[in-house]
Amino acid sequence: MKNGLIIAGAAFAVALAYVVGSRLSNEAIAVVVGAVCGISASIPVSIALVIASSTHWGRREEPSEPYYDPSPRRYIPQPPVIIMTQPQQQMPYSYPPNPYYYPAQSMQSSAEPREFKIVGGE
Repeated sequence: MKNGLIIAGAAFAVALAYVVGSRLSNEAIAVVVGAVCGISASIPVSIALVIASSTHWGRREEPSEPYYDPSPRRYIPQPPVIIMTQPQQQMPYSYPPNPYYYPAQSMQSSAEPREFKIVGGE
């Protein structure tokens, strides 16, 4: 009885696949085949991930030797660490901090009118 149901289910699945496959275009069949191959390729990887992520993978249920630590680890407070930097001397006021920095022009040089060339305007 059980084998008959399995054979009937398989025959129904094959007949349904034939009817649906005969009505689909080549591109649609390619998409279905790609999806089936992708899903079938991901099944072994998923099973391997489930096995690897289990808590008892690669270990026996009971340890062979009981582990006993006679000295429990306690937190030993550490003294606070304070870091102080030395005060830095300020640079002389007349020396520019950046050698590529050019100070602003004085008022005497800005008294001359500037000349502009307008491109494209006639």
